[in-house]
Amino acid sequence: MERLRTIAALIDGLSERTGRALSWLMPAMVVVIAVEVAARYVFAAPTIWAYDSALMAYAWLGLVGGAFAMKRGAHIRVDLITAHLSPRGRAVLELVGAPFVAFFLVLVVWQVGMASLDALASGSRRPTEWAPPLILFLATAPLGGALLLLQLASQMIRAIEVLVTGKAAS
Repeated sequence: MERLRTIAALIDGLSERTGRALSWLMPAMVVVIAVEVAARYVFAAPTIWAYDSALMAYAWLGLVGGAFAMKRGAHIRVDLITAHLSPRGRAVLELVGAPFVAFFLVLVVWQVGMASLDALASGSRRPTEWAPPLILFLATAPLGGALLLLQLASQMIRAIEVLVTGKAAS
C-alpha cells in the first residue's frame, strides 16, 4: 500500500505543479481581453489576435488544468447522495464510477490525439484572420485527458485505501 501512496503523491504533485504553472494564464487572458475591448471600443481598431489568444488560454486553463481541479475536489459533484454515505460508501461509489470516466477520457485522448497529430502533420491553422496553428488548441484535450486519467488513478488509489483501512488517506 505504501508504494501506491507514493504513486498517488507523485501524481498529485504533478497535478498541483501543472495547475500552478497554468494559473498565470488567467490574468494574461484578462489582459488580452481588456486590450481587445480598449482597441475595439476606444480606438475603433480591433486586433486580429486577441480572440484566438484568449480562446487558447481558456482551452489550456480549462482542459489541461482539469487534473488540478480534480485533485482539489473542485469539479462539480452531486452531493445529494454522497453526503449521506460513509467514507467507505463514497469510496465504493468512486470506484464504481471510475471505469466510466476512464473510458470517456481514453476516447478523448485517443480521438483528439489523432486529430492533433493530423493537424500537426498538415500544418492546419485556425480559420481566422490571425490563423494560429490548430495544434495549439487541439493538443489541450489529449494532454488534459491524460493528466485527468493520471489524477483519476490517484483518486482510485485513495479510494482503495479508504476501503482497506476504513479511513481517508493522510
